Amino acid sequence: MIHRKFLPVLITAVLAAHAPAQKPETAAPSQPAAKPAKSKAAAQAVANYIPKVKTALAKRWGDEVAAHMSEFSHGDTNVTFKLDATGAVTEFTVVANTSNAAFAKFCEKFVRETKFEKPPAAALEDGQIEIPFTFTIL
Repeated sequence: MIHRKFLPVLITAVLAAHAPAQKPETAAPSQPAAKPAKSKAAAQAVANYIPKVKTALAKRWGDEVAAHMSEFSHGDTNVTFKLDATGAVTEFTVVANTSNAAFAKFCEKFVRETKFEKPPAAALEDGQIEIPFTFTIL
């Protein structure tokens, strides 16, 4: 049993344990100065592209999933998929699934059949962009 008077101490301890480590001022940078700027630009390009992926999926979702609802159990299917420079799906992986196998298979087919816009070149790493996504059946 945790007494209320000890709660702030526990929260402070947890926050301190998860705080980013402080680097000494004399430490040499681990990457050249230009590298973080490129990474920041790539991260921004990915952040700007994700809503387009969500829109492409949302346009088809309602009609497609409605016809199969009786086959699916409640839950989430967490996936990652990769798109190439043309927006074509090159890889699809189910990371976790609390629904059923039928829903996971449906999600893969659904993603592979969706037409995605071309991702911006700055968002590509090795010619691809990886998209994490969660599908949910309530």
